[in-house]
Amino acid sequence: MKKSLYCLLFVLIGLFLSAPAFSQKDAKAKDLLDKSSTMLNQSGGISASFSVNINDEANKMRQSFEGQMLLNRAKFFFDTPDQTIYFDGKTQWVYNKAINEVSIIEPQPQDIQALNPISVFELYKTDCDYKYNGEKNDIKKRKVHEISLLPKDKKEEIKQVNLQINPTDYMPVFFHIIYKNKMQFQVYINKYQTKLNLPDSQFVFDKSKFPDADINDLR
Repeated sequence: MKKSLYCLLFVLIGLFLSAPAFSQKDAKAKDLLDKSSTMLNQSGGISASFSVNINDEANKMRQSFEGQMLLNRAKFFFDTPDQTIYFDGKTQWVYNKAINEVSIIEPQPQDIQALNPISVFELYKTDCDYKYNGEKNDIKKRKVHEISLLPKDKKEEIKQVNLQINPTDYMPVFFHIIYKNKMQFQVYINKYQTKLNLPDSQFVFDKSKFPDADINDLR
């Protein structure tokens, strides 16, 4: 389950940061994705709170949690009940709260697809079909646009991602990620702010705040 949560964060950050490069010619969907990408790329620092619902049908497990994220282009910070993840564009720190341990990774080129969240989702962004599903009502009864992203490579674990976009400012506000193994994630963006001036230190693990944490340096 923890591996799946980690992959979920990778998908989420990739959706926020990657520019669209889709192949299926759905004009309405492409227009919305272009506008969403432009908005995100021009938003500067972003802060958002999110809620996640996980349904693992194969193992008959359900889980829900809330978290906070900060984004600034290639840099990100995620805080969830189990983990805090920092990435400064080069080095990645994963702090495991339960065991008070931080793992440090500096991805090499050959490892980038396995470790870098942007590259992980770029596999889908550069080789996906997509379609516009029309206007929907979200859980708060607000109007949203919905788009389905469909990986062309049938070997990918993700079967489909349904993305909902706020029609007012084109912010992605909901992600429904469907895996072939019958696991599903629903990610709700509850609140968000854009154009924030986020310091670089926000994306670096500060050991002085966790003096007793064990360091697992894998660089």
